[in-house]
Amino acid sequence: MKRTLKFCSLIILTNMSIGSCLAVNFTYNGGPRIKTDDGNFEIGLNGRGHFDVHSLYPDQESPEYPAFGSQLLNDNDREGFNWRRTYATITGKIYGVNFKFENDFAVNATTAFPHSLREAWLATKLGSGQLTIGQFKPYRGLEEITSSNEITLMERPSTSSTGIYNSRQFLTGIGYRAMIKDNLGFGIHVMSLSHFGLPLEGISFGGRAVWLPIDRQGHILHLGFSASRDTANKDSLAAGAVDVYGGRQGIHQSLGVAGTSVDSPSHNSQSTFAAETAYTLGSLMLQGEYVISKLDNTHQTSGSSRDSTVQAFYVQASWFLTGETAVYKKERGAFGKPQPNGQWGALEFAARYDLAENLNQSLIADPCRTGTSKCQIQVVTLGVNWYPRTNIRFMLNYYLTDALIGNAGIGTPTRTDHFSVLSFRTQVSF
Repeated sequence: MKRTLKFCSLIILTNMSIGSCLAVNFTYNGGPRIKTDDGNFEIGLNGRGHFDVHSLYPDQESPEYPAFGSQLLNDNDREGFNWRRTYATITGKIYGVNFKFENDFAVNATTAFPHSLREAWLATKLGSGQLTIGQFKPYRGLEEITSSNEITLMERPSTSSTGIYNSRQFLTGIGYRAMIKDNLGFGIHVMSLSHFGLPLEGISFGGRAVWLPIDRQGHILHLGFSASRDTANKDSLAAGAVDVYGGRQGIHQSLGVAGTSVDSPSHNSQSTFAAETAYTLGSLMLQGEYVISKLDNTHQTSGSSRDSTVQAFYVQASWFLTGETAVYKKERGAFGKPQPNGQWGALEFAARYDLAENLNQSLIADPCRTGTSKCQIQVVTLGVNWYPRTNIRFMLNYYLTDALIGNAGIGTPTRTDHFSVLSFRTQVSF
């Protein structure tokens, strides 16, 4: 839909009148948008709503060891309905400066504005790329960069801000990304380890590079690598890793936090290296990521502070039964979802295996603060997605979790938490 209106102003100067007219285009393409004919002014409104419902199946307590994880939940704890996201997004351009402001009203009850801001930035073209200043996602990780409207399963894996980059999804600072060639791109960032509403403390810097050795319609091979270093202090977001198992309403298990050793310095860092790959062939898509992260001063042994290492990885497969092919977005270095082919929409099946663990956890070293010999989470997620329209999606996910914290000493039993959750999402966007 497109309409053009003309606004005229009359200026009278000493027996002379000057009429000036400005043509403005009103369009609706995935959301209302206003744009002047000269292209210097543009503004648009978008939104998304993710409405979830969960049914939890906690593990039974074992008489052999103290209960932990889901074994501490009551049958109805955390079950039922919740608004996962309610975004309102304003994007636009004023001459050569692009902007975006995005607020999540679903979190306003517990996280007041401006903490509820997700993205709030200004950007301009610089050379072959884009320079961005404000609050946005650091350039790291395939699933982390992918929009929440387009991730294949309801929650991101442990290689994202749901795990390795705990709570550091949106940070404030400056970034630059560009395409060197049609199949080769990169992004670099230097940011405060905070978001709007927090003191500008700590620092994060890093970058991501992506390469498409195969780049054809319906046939793509994506390779990527990212590295970052987050240095936190007492007033910034902590540099640490968690694993949230059983979906968003599930259990948080710490995998270590930099600087929690008794005599650690005031500034402590997390250094992370990640590799990613994805392959699409027709309606089939395979992808995976591996992350290794070093946390400074997480615990003490023999009276001295020690570092620890966390590893996380996942492998994921998805397939469109109705024949659609995933869309690759080169400006982001990530995948999106296609338009449904038929009148009944698109049907997608997906599965993922996800593992995260602190490699240094033992009966002597205790970065996870469990007092046990192990700190490992494994999650298998099965999913079905139905897209009746391009902007509507229904998602059904089933999580099977095995949280293993090992034993509390020689001759004691291995402690495990077997937790399963069934979740359903109604997603609407414009």
